[in-house]
Amino acid sequence: FVIAAIAIVILVTAFFYFSALNRQSQTTKPQTPQTSETKSQTTSQALQGYSGILLAGHASPFLEFNKADYEKALSEGKIIFLDFYANWCPICRAEEPILKAAFNELNSDQVIGFRVNYNDDQTDADEKALAKQFNITYQHTKVILKNGQEFSKSLEPWDQQKFDQGINKAIE
Repeated sequence: FVIAAIAIVILVTAFFYFSALNRQSQTTKPQTPQTSETKSQTTSQALQGYSGILLAGHASPFLEFNKADYEKALSEGKIIFLDFYANWCPICRAEEPILKAAFNELNSDQVIGFRVNYNDDQTDADEKALAKQFNITYQHTKVILKNGQEFSKSLEPWDQQKFDQGINKAIE
């Protein structure tokens, strides 16, 4: 009986000790080093008054979609590039570095881009409504808006040249 009681005391003590350690590790988050992505996210806070996460670009930002930023861009008369993106789509993932590089090279304060989650586990109600507004039926669809109106729409995969042509036409 004494051995069993000692064993129970040891087990209970160990349980509370490891529970306390676990709670402490959850409340004290380790400092993560700033990567270029986290620096970009921080930079977007002040970038032209937009609050979304900056994916690429400087003069022409490419942001993760949020309704407030989209409405701000519309009200400012920006040329808006919408990339309907699904995180499970291999074409979307292959295009992502191309689009980021294109926005990094683009030097026009008239253009802003948004990556809009489409039909994946990150899609929110605003993104669903936007997809419905533009009759999007397929991921990796690109839409360019000029003066708040649909200027062009493409279901094809894009490379740098196709991006440049589409944006330059809209800017003209």
